[in-house]
Amino acid sequence: MAEDGLQWMLRSVRWGRFALWLVAGILLMVTTLYAWHSTEQFLIKDDRFRVGDGDEYTGQSPNLILEGVHYASASQIRNIFKEDFGRSLYLVPIQERRAQLLAIDWIQAASVSKIWPKTVKVHVEERVPVAFLHLRPTTRGGISRFVLIDSEGFILRPKVAAKFTLPVLTGIGETEPIENRRARVRRVLEMLKEIGPLGKDVSEVDVADPNNLTVSEHVEGTVVKLMLGDENYAERMQNFLANYGEIRAKRPDATTLDLRVDGVITASGEGRRGE
Repeated sequence: MAEDGLQWMLRSVRWGRFALWLVAGILLMVTTLYAWHSTEQFLIKDDRFRVGDGDEYTGQSPNLILEGVHYASASQIRNIFKEDFGRSLYLVPIQERRAQLLAIDWIQAASVSKIWPKTVKVHVEERVPVAFLHLRPTTRGGISRFVLIDSEGFILRPKVAAKFTLPVLTGIGETEPIENRRARVRRVLEMLKEIGPLGKDVSEVDVADPNNLTVSEHVEGTVVKLMLGDENYAERMQNFLANYGEIRAKRPDATTLDLRVDGVITASGEGRRGE
């Protein structure tokens, strides 16, 4: 009996300690939650953490810092943060804002930082255009348009005045999948890199058929279209330049030359002719 009583007492002590720790844990949790709630309300309501309102006309807030913005629309970026103006920095959803920034055509990478007590800092990396893209009219009576395109196939429209010295591409559709645009642009960049200085008089590249790049070459006061195929671009350009005088003497009316067979140049509308 005495032994049973001793065991009962030990169990009671253990349960008592457990209950004490449980109550202490609950009190600590409640205290922590209350302290966190109080701190959160302080961060939300205190004016010291309020992001300044945007200007009525420009939309600029003194507490929104933009870095890396050159060709993207600064007003479009500021508009993303419009609903954050006038409220606590604590409430700014930086991941959501970053995702919205990445939806802007010119922005390749972006970061959004909170600088306490009340400043939002935005840093962006803009896409780098590699060529102009000549978009043909899609309907009768439509007009041609020129936009920019980067190496990833993203179509870019400058929002500010800018001057670029870049080749002009045709044969890429605005509505075609970006994977196709990317592949076509990269094929052109590969060709231009290979021909190097030989491409100084190339004004336009037609990449409608990526397996047969066609360049418009300015030579001796006229424009000739050269079908270069999909390889040996430099060798074929050199062959053309070395033999153009003779070609022009024989076929002054020829405006398209097929260079796709190495060592052979064929003028439009005639059989193959070795040069």
